[in-house]
Amino acid sequence: MRIGIVTFWQSGDNYGQQLQCWALQRYLKGIGHEPFLIRYLYKEPLWRKCLKLMAKTVLVYPLLRWWRHREVRRMEAVNRVKNKERRFEEFRKSHIYQTQRIYGSLKELRKDPPTADLYITGSDQVWHPVLLRRKDDRAYWLDFGSDRIRRIAYAASFGSDQCPLRLQAELTARLSRFDILSVREESGVAICQAVGKEAVHVLDPTLLLAKEEYLSLSRDIPPSPSPYIFIYSINISSNEEICWPELRGFTEREGLSLVVTPASGYLPGRELFQGVEYRYATIPEWLSLIRHSGLVVTTSFHGVAFCILFHKPFVYFPLSGTHAKGNSRVLNMLSKLSLSDNVWKAPGDFERIYHLPIDWDKIEESLAPLRERSVTFLREALK
Repeated sequence: MRIGIVTFWQSGDNYGQQLQCWALQRYLKGIGHEPFLIRYLYKEPLWRKCLKLMAKTVLVYPLLRWWRHREVRRMEAVNRVKNKERRFEEFRKSHIYQTQRIYGSLKELRKDPPTADLYITGSDQVWHPVLLRRKDDRAYWLDFGSDRIRRIAYAASFGSDQCPLRLQAELTARLSRFDILSVREESGVAICQAVGKEAVHVLDPTLLLAKEEYLSLSRDIPPSPSPYIFIYSINISSNEEICWPELRGFTEREGLSLVVTPASGYLPGRELFQGVEYRYATIPEWLSLIRHSGLVVTTSFHGVAFCILFHKPFVYFPLSGTHAKGNSRVLNMLSKLSLSDNVWKAPGDFERIYHLPIDWDKIEESLAPLRERSVTFLREALK
């Protein structure tokens, strides 16, 4: 069966985004299907860009807001240069089946929809409430193509614990074309139920595959001169958000070096740490950095997911402030796998977690039924 997938794909430095896209295709191809990525990337009309520019230059524009955005733009410009080392576009071309064209609007998708027997949306935050406000983002709800084509959602995420009441009617309408729904977080099940839709809670696509699949993708990199801690930093704006002074002191006592790969999510990635080795790794190299580390420190769901797959000890730092809503998916997964002790809670936790024994056989036993449920959902949905 030919299966068209709509998901996020365009990042130049978000490893989880690329690997969830690859993993779903890998699984579907492994059970005999022909999956491909529908490259949808909204292109803002020129007239709208001009209006925004006028609002910033002709109208009164708050100075503080301008100053904040100036720093974000500066970091994004720096990242565009650094991201060339990561070679994500090369990875997509060689590992992800995709449409030749990039669809820039819902109108383009409706006018010339990609040929498929079935459409899938997911994974990632393709149903974030922000995307309910713009007509063109109905693409993530598969609002294109013939009604004869079946539509399913796999591990779609709202990126939030609730959908605002004012958007629930719109959400109901957007879900109406789906034949079957699954979501990545348990909170997503509740959101669907609130608008009269049933959904199944399933695993992120990266966890559908065994670690051997990633070992074939991973590539060894020149080893660090000493045992190292790998920091995968994403969605933080200060090194204090991962207790940097304590971590620095801990590595010095233990004789460990530090290797850091920053990435962009809610915030652009940035270099926040001093006296470390920065690696702007390719995707195979990033997997290898996790595999060979003595400990991983991260604020990322996918950073944690690959530690679980590779049986690597890790410290998860919950996000704070406006981004704290992203913690629930990680904490929920860790709770199900009896790994909640790997969440940083108080000073001194680096040493505690570093020496914490983990029974990986038991973790695999807990993961197996969750994976089986997700695989069963997909197989039944594709019949």
